[in-house]
Amino acid sequence: MKSILKYAFFFTTAFIIAGSIAYYSVSLFTKSADEIILPELTGKNIIYVLETLTSMGLNAKLHGTQYNDDILKYSVISQDPRPGATIKKGRDVTIYISKGPKENSIPDLRQTPLKQALILLEKNEFTKGHISYTYSSKTPENHIIGQYPDPFTTALKGSFCKLLVSRGANPTGMVMPDIDGMRLEKAAAIIKDHHLHISKIISGNDLNKDPGTILSYTPQAGSHVTASTPISLVVNSSENNKIMAPDKLKNAILITHSLDPGFLKRHIRVETDMLGPIIDLYNEYMKPGEDIKILVPSGIYTEINIFIDHRFEKTIIIDPWKEDNDTGDMILWESSHLQFYQPILPDLVKN
Repeated sequence: MKSILKYAFFFTTAFIIAGSIAYYSVSLFTKSADEIILPELTGKNIIYVLETLTSMGLNAKLHGTQYNDDILKYSVISQDPRPGATIKKGRDVTIYISKGPKENSIPDLRQTPLKQALILLEKNEFTKGHISYTYSSKTPENHIIGQYPDPFTTALKGSFCKLLVSRGANPTGMVMPDIDGMRLEKAAAIIKDHHLHISKIISGNDLNKDPGTILSYTPQAGSHVTASTPISLVVNSSENNKIMAPDKLKNAILITHSLDPGFLKRHIRVETDMLGPIIDLYNEYMKPGEDIKILVPSGIYTEINIFIDHRFEKTIIIDPWKEDNDTGDMILWESSHLQFYQPILPDLVKN
């Protein structure tokens, strides 16, 4: 009998303990049939959250969306009530949904200098990606031809932007023209017509050849050259091994000479040998007190003679091999007004 009572007591105790565990397990999530403990929803996908709340008898209420760098797009940023709170069935649970990290608009970098394009990328919070180079006749050298992602699309902050940069026009192969013995201004015009450029002009001395003519040059005639090939000229002069800046061939100098005051008009004639034979730059009557103003190329050795009323008045010499020409009333063309004077430039010299 004692044994039977012992086992009955044991099973009764075990039943009470098991019932208690079951009760407290259920009550952990439900206080009553109408109360629920709200689970953690932050970071969960909106579809999962809607299914979970619906199955628990709760209503999901979308309060709004906002950008968030840490929470994936279409996932819950926050919830109200907070996780662990007790809520009755049928109540609303307010949730905020992430739109993911904020995306910026890709700036249009096409036809923009590379240096400026990199500044724009940094300003818009993008990262410089791979930079490729190619030749282009439509886009200047070191300017952007294209980009990826495309302009005006959007991308995450910090995204890489790949750039395609122009090397300039594809150098076209050509043959170096024969300029041996030509005057410097004529040779310069021919070189320019071939879309080549002079990199250095050096003086040489040969008494058997005319001053200002080409003694030698590199590359030699017939050589294969491109637009980027440097061309060096040796020009006959009274002195050896002086260097003339090639830019002097593109500039002009304004020479002025003032007439004495008076009452009668004066006949003025200005002659020069800058183009080989002697030519008149000016041959007109002028009022007393007016200024004679003549433009001459700065890169050609030039003697200018001024005659007033058929009598010799003055000689002005322009020597491009000298850094400073002591010629009196002379200023650089850049400081003068173009519309007042008739320029005489090497570019006007033809074969």
